[in-house]
Amino acid sequence: MPGVIALLAEPHAARIEALWQTMERNLGVPAGYPGAIPHLTFHIGNHDIDAGADRIVEAVARRTPPLAISTSGLGIFGGSPPVLYLATARTPTVAALAHDLATALDDAGFPSSDPYFAPEKWIPHITIAHRNLAGVELAPLLAWLVAQPLAWEISLRSLSIARETEFGAEILATFPLGG
Repeated sequence: MPGVIALLAEPHAARIEALWQTMERNLGVPAGYPGAIPHLTFHIGNHDIDAGADRIVEAVARRTPPLAISTSGLGIFGGSPPVLYLATARTPTVAALAHDLATALDDAGFPSSDPYFAPEKWIPHITIAHRNLAGVELAPLLAWLVAQPLAWEISLRSLSIARETEFGAEILATFPLGG
């Protein structure tokens, strides 16, 4: 199945998009890394559409009340290429949602295709740069990012099933939390 994400509501989606625009205009970071919509990822699938997975995600969303996440600055996952992200607190509520979703999808035959998204390894984050950093001077980018006000309280109101495309993400279904 494709991935499961929480789309960011306004004004935070616009804040992420403004970061991307400034990064492109002033720091040479090309826009549009795959999946370039403001979101928090809970589950990575194999990008195929699996019948029945939507019912699982909808059931988890229905039994989960809306919740808030807190960002606390910048983080980096090392690798080639690195991933720059907004660090997000792993509160008991957020961890419980990730665990419930992973368990329900695993039990239904839709396990994550990425071991870093297993409940015990999952680190909640909002990606701000990935696969679009080739040739970018990281030092000025990082210096600019750490100077930005990135401590936010963000409401999560839904879960969406999304598939990464060449130029972004396709939202296949959205289910309100508490629903």
